[in-house]
Amino acid sequence: MDDCSRIARLGTRRWGPRFQAAYEQIASPATEKDPGSTEPAPVDAFADHLVHDALAAAALRPPVAISVA
Repeated sequence: MDDCSRIARLGTRRWGPRFQAAYEQIASPATEKDPGSTEPAPVDAFADHLVHDALAAAALRPPVAISVA
């Protein structure tokens, strides 16, 4: 991180602990499967979500080549 740009360093130092806390307190426990639960785990639900098919079919690039001379 110390070799990155000033903005990247400041952003990492400011937002890094917040993202780490959110991951440790919200995301990580939510992905652990509960043996007695009948609903799929959030990770499995994300992997099976319809958005993946939509993004695979979408043309994310412009129809013409853009270049700067």
